[in-house]
Amino acid sequence: MGNHRCTNNSSQRLAKQKMNEFGRRRGLQIWRINKFELESVPKEQYGNFYSGDAYVCLHKNEDDEYNIHFWLGEDATSDEMGTAAIKTVEMDEALAGQPVQHREVQNHESSLFLSYFPGGIRYLKGGYESGYRHVEDMYENWKPRLFHCKGKRNVRCAEVECSNESLNLGDVFILDLGLDLYVWTPPESGRLERIKGMACARNIAQEERHGKAQVHILDSDWDQDETFWSHFGGTGALESIAEAKNDDENYWKRNSEQVALYRVSDTSGAVDIEKVAQGELKLSDLDTKDAFILDAVNGGIFVWLGKECDIDERRSALLWGEKYLKQKSLDGDDVMILDAQNSIYVWIGAGANPEEKDEAENTAQKYLQQGALPRPGDTSIEVVHQGEETSAFKKFFRSWDDNLFQSEERSVENMKKLLFSQ
Repeated sequence: MGNHRCTNNSSQRLAKQKMNEFGRRRGLQIWRINKFELESVPKEQYGNFYSGDAYVCLHKNEDDEYNIHFWLGEDATSDEMGTAAIKTVEMDEALAGQPVQHREVQNHESSLFLSYFPGGIRYLKGGYESGYRHVEDMYENWKPRLFHCKGKRNVRCAEVECSNESLNLGDVFILDLGLDLYVWTPPESGRLERIKGMACARNIAQEERHGKAQVHILDSDWDQDETFWSHFGGTGALESIAEAKNDDENYWKRNSEQVALYRVSDTSGAVDIEKVAQGELKLSDLDTKDAFILDAVNGGIFVWLGKECDIDERRSALLWGEKYLKQKSLDGDDVMILDAQNSIYVWIGAGANPEEKDEAENTAQKYLQQGALPRPGDTSIEVVHQGEETSAFKKFFRSWDDNLFQSEERSVENMKKLLFSQ
């Protein structure tokens, strides 16, 4: 993840030089990692993510609340991934620790991240530099691209091989010819996928192509348009198109039965983890002196840090998840991990010691990389501070009372109220 000895100086420079660039205005700002530095992404490219790149996204809402997301493409280098994580921490420091930090991985983004892009997000192959030249050369050497629009609640459009083998009768596809965009909506495709596919194509035409491209919706003529089918061997190729897969219900689906709670400890000199619960969450062992990881299946990895954390502790927070991902059979009583399969949360009480806080996200990331449970290959990680728990984190508890967190210590009676009240 680069030379960490330079991190403090780099952080100070970012805080001084970038404050006028980010954090002052509301809305979304996006940077990509280029040669270990942040490079602004043009607004017309918002929603486009190259699988070979890593990005940092800052969002400030109407209540002046900050969320920082670092997005990792499936083909990004380890240097790019590490730099994105470092820049996220530096940005958090520059904003005095106010933001909630999120780790987003291609194909497994959080619902909050996806909400920033009403027209949907689009995955492009390769890196930004190789792809953006196609727009600059005025489409003279345009290479056709095919995008697969998939999902029910959260529709993603991912670039796939431009061939009839990529098509199926149950999903929406966008054929991008530069100045012409064809939205292919076969009869068995879902309504939401159609809407999102059209919105994605319209966004490309109006924003990215500055109104120069035309959108063609292939609905009743889905099996007849000659221009579209000329890129797939003609209408005769229809016979070889795969049937609908009907797997949308299981696409990025959260399996609540595999939600699990872990306790983390460093009493042996190394961070250890022990599973203490699985299935319905009854966190009777939750304590203000503990730190927690909540792995919530598809909901992301949440890392919660107590209010006593300083800047250095927040810097290390994103390392908790990795140790959680690496270790399964652990013992101790100072940190809690909640495993919900596609999401992992680490919750650290105000009384947790600095070592436990330092290792929080490192634990979660290593747990994911090792694949301790059957789950999608990657998932998101979120850092949540005590007293600032997000609704996505709270929903995994049968009853959540914010008043229980107003004092530094939490009594057994308070915990019973939190965990067992109806």
